[in-house]
Amino acid sequence: MENQSPPYPIQSVDYALQLLLILKRDGLLRVSDAAAELGVARSTAHRLISMLRFRGFVEQARDRTYRAGSAFADLGGGPSSATALLGIARPHLVRLTDKVGETSNLMIRTGAEIQFIDSVESKNARRAGVRIAARLTSGGKVLLAGLPFDEVTLLHPELTDDPAALSGLKRMLSVTRRQGFGTNFQESERGVIALGMAVRGIAGAAIAAVTVSAPTVRFNRSQIVTLIPALAETTEGIRSDIISSAGRSR
Repeated sequence: MENQSPPYPIQSVDYALQLLLILKRDGLLRVSDAAAELGVARSTAHRLISMLRFRGFVEQARDRTYRAGSAFADLGGGPSSATALLGIARPHLVRLTDKVGETSNLMIRTGAEIQFIDSVESKNARRAGVRIAARLTSGGKVLLAGLPFDEVTLLHPELTDDPAALSGLKRMLSVTRRQGFGTNFQESERGVIALGMAVRGIAGAAIAAVTVSAPTVRFNRSQIVTLIPALAETTEGIRSDIISSAGRSR
């Protein structure tokens, strides 16, 4: 039996679901094309796509089109899904830990928090599943830095009435974006520092982060010079494998 329209349809939900079907069909979304296909104004299409982006279903590419985000890929088990990302990233994390002699971590952003999904320590231990406020971690900072600040503000309603805190967060994310990596000097855990860099997906948007963490007793800032190239090599290696995996699955 064919699907029948529900007795009380919600148009905005229907539009959002239609956009996901268009994304699945075409592999990308353009605001103008989405507006034409849905029969709505460009501003309406943009608001709908912005909500999908806010929830992680799409990510904006450098050419201003929108591609499947991590939430959409998770539903279909694509190469950007958390499960697939774990398999791709794990060998790179092991090599990074061997190279720098410190713990390496893989994390994703869930709203205003980050979640550790894998860690490789000197004895190959893991601490997957830990969740921390993103703005307090090096990897969380690089993931937040890739978002428009209006979106960052929406993720932090507790700061709405604190203009000074919002201004400080904006400055910190601007510095992170400019330097290309995030830092965490005992902000999330006393006695631990970390550096983080974004893992970019096929469309170029940040989908995860890799960090290196170390106890303060054996860390000095001069090590940043050697850790940043190692992080860059790791994140680029993961992205290269993601692109290769996507090509094989087509």
